[in-house]
Amino acid sequence: MVEFRAGRQRIVLPALRLAVVTFASILMAPAAYGQAQQVAEAETVLLEEVIVTARKVQESVQEIPMSVQILSGSYLEEADITHVYELQFNIPGLVVNTLGMYGAGFALRGITSGVATHLDGVYLGLSNLAITRLFDLERVEVLKGPQGTLYGRNATGGSMNFITRPPQDEFSSRVEAAYGSFNTIRGEGFVNIPFKKSAMRLAFIGSEGDGYISNTVDNRKFAESDFWGVRGSWLINPTDRLQIDIMAQYVKDTGASGDLWLPAPAFLPDPDDIWLTTVTLANPYLVSENSNVSINVAYDLGYATLQSVTGYAGSEVNGLDDCAGSPLMRGCVRGTNPLKYHQWSQEIRIVSKSDASFDWIAGLYYFASDRSDRHRLSVPRFGPVPLKNSFNTSEISAYAAFGQASLQMAERWSLTGGLRLSYENIRETEIGTGQEDSKTLAVVEDDWSRPSWLINLEYAANEHMLIYGGVSTGFLSGGVRTVLLPDGEYDTFNPEILTAYETGIKSQWLNQRLTLNGSAFYYDFKDLQVRTLVFTEDGLFDDIDNAAKATIYGLDANGIFLVTNRLTLSGGLVWMPRREFAQFLPDGSVDDLTGNVMIRAPEWSGATAITYEYPWQAYGSLSARLEYDFRSMFFYTKENDPNFAQGYYGQLNLILRFESASGSWYAFASGRNLTNEPYFTQMLIQSNPGYPVNYELGLGLPF
Repeated sequence: MVEFRAGRQRIVLPALRLAVVTFASILMAPAAYGQAQQVAEAETVLLEEVIVTARKVQESVQEIPMSVQILSGSYLEEADITHVYELQFNIPGLVVNTLGMYGAGFALRGITSGVATHLDGVYLGLSNLAITRLFDLERVEVLKGPQGTLYGRNATGGSMNFITRPPQDEFSSRVEAAYGSFNTIRGEGFVNIPFKKSAMRLAFIGSEGDGYISNTVDNRKFAESDFWGVRGSWLINPTDRLQIDIMAQYVKDTGASGDLWLPAPAFLPDPDDIWLTTVTLANPYLVSENSNVSINVAYDLGYATLQSVTGYAGSEVNGLDDCAGSPLMRGCVRGTNPLKYHQWSQEIRIVSKSDASFDWIAGLYYFASDRSDRHRLSVPRFGPVPLKNSFNTSEISAYAAFGQASLQMAERWSLTGGLRLSYENIRETEIGTGQEDSKTLAVVEDDWSRPSWLINLEYAANEHMLIYGGVSTGFLSGGVRTVLLPDGEYDTFNPEILTAYETGIKSQWLNQRLTLNGSAFYYDFKDLQVRTLVFTEDGLFDDIDNAAKATIYGLDANGIFLVTNRLTLSGGLVWMPRREFAQFLPDGSVDDLTGNVMIRAPEWSGATAITYEYPWQAYGSLSARLEYDFRSMFFYTKENDPNFAQGYYGQLNLILRFESASGSWYAFASGRNLTNEPYFTQMLIQSNPGYPVNYELGLGLPF
């Protein structure tokens, strides 16, 4: 038995037994197949081939020598997943936590500072952009492990790629409306219009409702799901060789996140009710507006394809919150009015034809961003003068050249190698009147350059089995802070360097009815970047340290089994028995944190599902999907403070869907977190509880 403690809750978990039971439906697939074979013989059904662009070319996910997990657009719609926070329950090894007005934090296989996000091939340099609402997507690709060669910037832990649904060459449209818990009304839809040599697609989404967090002072509700968004896409084919994809999107979110008002778990008004809080601030709010534009151009040169990806993204956040998370912070008020961010990027690459024995890709990349933030933090116990009342700016410019090639060495063997040369410059300024602000303009600037590389060896054992192994590196640039050290120099932190070793297998069995993939990975970190945010008797302490060494290793497995054309079993599991700081003495600290567990890194995480589709005679078809996801305990602080630890929890979800025989309408119902499991998506100075049990009913009309 493995025992965990989280705040005032004590949870006992038979971890190994649960993991075995959870994955049993996949591992015992051959036996299940034998029982279903008699039915299956009359049904010629196969698992669909999944095409991805994880390596910036179209290829089957089973042919890529890396761990990649896919969530299809149809599943995202059926499961009503509209927020990036909800993705973590379907991707073992992924943890997403809220940072309120400062976006979100991502951790993938224990790596917290280097998980890149991309929308239609454009890197998103601010987490506020990454957590924008999800709608009308083709798929989400989650690439695990360093992506230093093809993706480069801040992708030491991996990359999350969001691919929107492109315009099609046939007319189609759909509207959908739903009503759910907390009086939430949601609507979305699209219209796709083809033209001669082009097509356009317009998609929209909107939601409004009450929040799920109740106030002890008055009848106010917080953490409501209020947002709306619109996207326009235009696909142009002027000639047989030229294709142009243009996408523009705008999302406005006015539903404040729960972490803006909840105190730390130890100071909840009722520890047995994590969805109850105490807010005295009269007008707390959080409003974010995000804009994205991308232009993707592809021209067929005959021997290769010339590609251009041009991107712009902008974000504006205005917020004010009651941040009294502990007695030390009583009366605390925090705000940003506003935080403004803009970025521009350009990538040019040339890609060889994929039918050759020697495939290659080469390119150049440029990125620039600027950010400004008017920040205020006031805590009465430290006096009438705010701790922070500052104006901050940040400018980043980055350049890179990269190339990757795969050589078919023999009938079954191939070798892939890649190299990326990166340069990055950061400049920050600050001036303010707060107690902790620089009263004169502080300007600090630094730059870094470093190569990233990979080597992969692949062996095709047969048509449906790929065995691979390789070494890759990731590079996360350093940073600067407008904080003067005792020696009179400004504070900086070093780049984070990761060397990753991974070996795995991708396979299909039983006439392509069973897919089993698995990998073993070992991560060796140098100068791992670790952020500290603590409120002490002396004020707010916010710093980023470099842990000299850190080590992670584990296993990652997933599978899907099409038992019959009606019954499907699927599951995934990540086990990380070691995820610790191998050498870590923070600057200016007497506490040696060597041996501590890394933050937001559960030892176990998994997701399983059973899907059954039933043809209902002449009326249509009914499908049911039962999901269970879980993760073991993890810490939110590098000190491994048990008061800021999330204990084991799991979620049970049920999704029902009826499709009419004519295809002219469909209806659906869903229940999420059916056991009303309490859990947090943030737990530090403030805390943010996840959704309690919630339901939704809806109707859709394709036409």
